Amino acid sequence: MSSPAPPRPSRRADLLALGFVVVAVGLAGWALRDDLPGVVDAISRIAWWRMVLALACVVAGLLATAEVWKHCLAALGSPVSSGAARRIFFPAQVGKYLPGSIWPFIAQMRFAREHGVPGGLALLAGSVFLVVHAVTSVLVGALLLISQPDLVDRFGWAGALIPLALVVLHPKLINLLARKLAGRSGVEPPVLRWKHLALPAAWMAPAWLAYGAAGYLLADPFTDSVLQLAVVCTGAFALGWLVGMVVFIAPAGVGAREAVLILALTPLLGVAAATTVSLILRVGHTLADILLALRYGLVRARRNKRAAAETAETEAAPEDETPPEAPAAERAETRAES
Repeated sequence: MSSPAPPRPSRRADLLALGFVVVAVGLAGWALRDDLPGVVDAISRIAWWRMVLALACVVAGLLATAEVWKHCLAALGSPVSSGAARRIFFPAQVGKYLPGSIWPFIAQMRFAREHGVPGGLALLAGSVFLVVHAVTSVLVGALLLISQPDLVDRFGWAGALIPLALVVLHPKLINLLARKLAGRSGVEPPVLRWKHLALPAAWMAPAWLAYGAAGYLLADPFTDSVLQLAVVCTGAFALGWLVGMVVFIAPAGVGAREAVLILALTPLLGVAAATTVSLILRVGHTLADILLALRYGLVRARRNKRAAAETAETEAAPEDETPPEAPAAERAETRAES
């Protein structure tokens, strides 16, 4: 299957995204000018071990989302191992922090080809991945409304989106998207069924739970609530992610996601504590993205270097000489990565 041309960056979109971040940060700073002492005090009340555990939860959630992408790719007929999926997914994901929203897709197409995956299928897998994310975020956000009726005035639109979300996940629409994206290749893409989308959607459950746990660990010192706080943190993060995606000019949802978190957590924590929790969560997610990108980016670079060296040795060896088997340590490392 030949790959369709990658999407093209737009300088206008990049400038809009950069401008959005500047304006969002400026407005947030102005709005919090009177609450800054409270924010500083709230930071001091969150123990260091809570921040470390919250970061670990975020990493666990991101690892689950890599499985979502892996199963989206498998549903399209190009299965890869978990290790290979992470080496493609995480180095590409840091592109979401750049102005514009297409960089992760471009990087995924490039890195996927190293594993024999057509770039077009990688592009489609990324699109299905976003659809699964969006649909499950609406469903998780609906749990927030069910458990907290007083939030209906703020987030009532999430309940109205549930039927629309289920329609968007319907295989017929996904297949239509597949045909559009694969149209330039001249090859009919695989036909997806409900069973192909069930596994990616199921892997979003541990991802949302892990993100909610991270928020709960940071917010717990400010309230005696347990179950209520856990539900609000999980549902608010899911809705915040959805809003961040809809506000596509915000790189990685910067500003938009935090606004939803603050709005949902303020009734339980107060403005200063809710702001503190949302800001620490943003730092934690950014740090986790960078750490995972470095971890699997370095693994990818080592594997590519080793593969290039083996190829050079094979080409230089006599035709009747069999290339030596990889050392046991390298084979063990490959199995461990997968």
